[in-house]
Amino acid sequence: MMFLEVGGGLGIEEAVKFAGSFYSLVAIVMTPLLVSVPMALITAELATLFPDNGGQVLWADRGLGKFWSFMAGCMTVLASVVDVATLAMMTCDIGVTFLNMLPIQGSYSEETIHSLVGFGITLVGAGINLRSTTWVANLSVGIAALAIVPLVLLALLCGPFLNSAVWLRVRDPAKVDKGRFLSILLWNFSGYEMSGSCAGEVESPSEIFPWALTVCVLLSTLSYLLPVAMGLCAPVAQNEQEWQDGFLFSGIAPSVGGVGFGLVSSGCAAASAFGMLTTTITVGSREIQFMAQNNQLPKALKFTDPQFKTPTNAILAVLIGAAVNVFMPFDELVAMANVAGALSYLVQFASFIRLRQLMPDAPRPFAVPLGTRSCCAMLLPAAVAFTVSATVLTTRMLAMLGVYISCIVLCYVRCVTKEASANTGLPDALEE
Repeated sequence: MMFLEVGGGLGIEEAVKFAGSFYSLVAIVMTPLLVSVPMALITAELATLFPDNGGQVLWADRGLGKFWSFMAGCMTVLASVVDVATLAMMTCDIGVTFLNMLPIQGSYSEETIHSLVGFGITLVGAGINLRSTTWVANLSVGIAALAIVPLVLLALLCGPFLNSAVWLRVRDPAKVDKGRFLSILLWNFSGYEMSGSCAGEVESPSEIFPWALTVCVLLSTLSYLLPVAMGLCAPVAQNEQEWQDGFLFSGIAPSVGGVGFGLVSSGCAAASAFGMLTTTITVGSREIQFMAQNNQLPKALKFTDPQFKTPTNAILAVLIGAAVNVFMPFDELVAMANVAGALSYLVQFASFIRLRQLMPDAPRPFAVPLGTRSCCAMLLPAAVAFTVSATVLTTRMLAMLGVYISCIVLCYVRCVTKEASANTGLPDALEE
């Protein structure tokens, strides 16, 4: 589940389009070291310190208090909801590629596929989540294999075209779309903190989390680096502007392995995107449920199905939120998810440091092997990157964020402030 939540080898192609070959390869190597590894380390420590569902909301609540817990939760939920919409679009885009490669008449437009399939696959993902978390976990294992095998084969098939000179093509820095390039990188190499949302449903989290996160960082990095590096050598990949979402499977795979391999690769990629969507619904719904249990969202959202033990209303809330966002372009959705995620990441970093100060002697089954000051230095590059990424906004994104912030204010006033009034024994009117 962690591998698919982080990326599963999909969605990196547009980095080449925005920054060119050299900068993309350097970034694929450096971003895990500067962003992924620090995030995975502090997530492992926090998840084993508090082996319960809640993730960033729980950690911020214990370290920084109710307000920042609420803000981190809202931003995390928004990022999850937007990610679900992004992955639905990605699945549809790959589906378009798959259908257009079949030897049948007709050209399938994105609009047709999105309208017929986009919301449908989100419904299926939500349905699996409603049935069982175990189903999601078992599905993730199979889909992770489907995601990796075509990427390995693709890299091998590109071997005869190996040309290291392609990797050294440096684009004029003035022609690098820095904002979108950074957004794509952070979207693909972040997500480790979301695994903490399900810590309470993991057996022996103190043993599982450090091991699983280590494997996840390595697999995710290799699943991006190998196919992109080898794919750049293929004759069909020399025009960097052709590197659109899904190009590894729609353009390079059929050119080096034939239409059959292209079809199989596209099918596996669609399955991987669906797996990512399903796991994102899982972690997003747990954040919503925990916030409701913590009196930060309406109480109806904490309902757990007595038969399947799944947060029914929270899953449906993620589904509805995703449906609202599916009309936005892919790169805008990625940027919007990064904007929402930036605040939650910064709050997580602050929670980690604060908890080390507040609970220095608390038992930590896994602890980052650095002092607190060294941890601050380790987290600084990621904090700067996420802060910069939050400035990549369009008018449409600002409008959507405005609507969402209005909902946040309403929830805060109706739930958190009301709960605080109840705890003091004063009526709301007097509190005001």
